Amino acid sequence: MNQLHQQSQFTKGEWVKGKSVHDELVKGFVDSVNDYLGTIKIYVHECDNPETVGKVIETFQNRVSLLEKQDFEHDETYLLNLIDLALITKDKKWFLELSAQLNAVRNKSKEAVAC
Repeated sequence: MNQLHQQSQFTKGEWVKGKSVHDELVKGFVDSVNDYLGTIKIYVHECDNPETVGKVIETFQNRVSLLEKQDFEHDETYLLNLIDLALITKDKKWFLELSAQLNAVRNKSKEAVAC
């Protein structure tokens, strides 16, 4: 089968990393996919060229791979951001749940350091 007409492995909204056609290292999420041309448009969240951040670039699908899914429930920074969101939305129940998760993460990291 011709490579230009294969079904894409990427879906709009998925987080990806790869190289632009200008060899910039990029991370972002899929904006759109063109299976006919074998290209992918990425909204750039991180890049080694600061001028590219915040823009949508187009590159070839074979230069891009899916980012590994992270376990955000155990990421202190992520939990702190969610706590801010819970405070902004005045969601007390969610705030208390997130605070409990954050305390568990912090206690677990203290146990690991205490060895």
